[in-house]
Amino acid sequence: MKYFFKVLHDIKVPLRKSYLDGFDKVDFIIANAATLVITSAIAEKQNKKLVLSYFMPPVVSTAEFPLADFDFFNFSWYNKLTYKLAHTFYWKFVKEETNEFRQQLGLPVLKENLLYHIGKQKPLVVNSISPTLFPRPNDWEENHKITGVLTIPNKYRENHPFDEIPKALSNWLAEGEKPVYMGFGSNGVGNLKKITAIINDILTKTNQRILFCTGWSVFENLPAHKNLFVTKYVNHEAILPKCKVGIFHGGAGTLATMLRNNLPIVIISFYTDQPTWGKIVERMNLGVHIPIKKLNAHRLISALTKVQTNEIRDNVAITGRQIRNENGLENAIKEIENYFS
Repeated sequence: MKYFFKVLHDIKVPLRKSYLDGFDKVDFIIANAATLVITSAIAEKQNKKLVLSYFMPPVVSTAEFPLADFDFFNFSWYNKLTYKLAHTFYWKFVKEETNEFRQQLGLPVLKENLLYHIGKQKPLVVNSISPTLFPRPNDWEENHKITGVLTIPNKYRENHPFDEIPKALSNWLAEGEKPVYMGFGSNGVGNLKKITAIINDILTKTNQRILFCTGWSVFENLPAHKNLFVTKYVNHEAILPKCKVGIFHGGAGTLATMLRNNLPIVIISFYTDQPTWGKIVERMNLGVHIPIKKLNAHRLISALTKVQTNEIRDNVAITGRQIRNENGLENAIKEIENYFS
């Protein structure tokens, strides 16, 4: 969290200017919660209605279960305390910049936590995550919604160039059984040699075929092997139905896409919300969670065996069907239109 807020601090001047320029041209605001310090202040100054969007497990207080990072116990007062602690740490990181920007805009300095200040205004909060994975608590206030994952309908994707599979990849897929998908997207993996060695061990010790997407990481010494296909990116909607297992970092959108396509999951978590999704996947018996610090070839090979059992495959099939029926995009649009009307 400390690193995340440092990054925002380093780019605060151009970021603030871009938001100020943009918000002058609109009537309503939909903002990601990561930009709350800036967007909430501008919305208040310009007296414009604000919708907050979340794509991670919510940090909204409930007595029903604790915040995932503090899930040592589960009883009501403790559960609420875990969220209060998270809110306190958040305010500690953003308090100075919040009030600096508010003073720049001519707004009064906040003495209370920004989250509680915004909460009193009761903006619409759209949590675009799956209620199958994260059911909405009964004690939330009405302005907090869980809509389901935002998925573009197939009719808008037909013949889209991003959905086309490159010929080389198509040929490789046709040469053998369904591969294991492995990729970490924009999530830098850090220790490239470790990941390379693990891939090499899997290829050497098993018959698994691996489709490896390097994403933002730059791998230079990946093994040349008939069971390994390396590319930078693929379109998940086009490729995942042709895979049998998904290994990835645990981003919410990719997780939903994996499950929507009935893939058992191996989450290798690094930070932020990824360990939370890993715990949810294990609790629901949809796959295996391995924190990056505990990752080695033996653990990953064992995980690949475990997630392909009938019990996990059956659970994934049930969950996948539920997620496909959630209509997250329609729900989100309906909530936003009702709020702004």
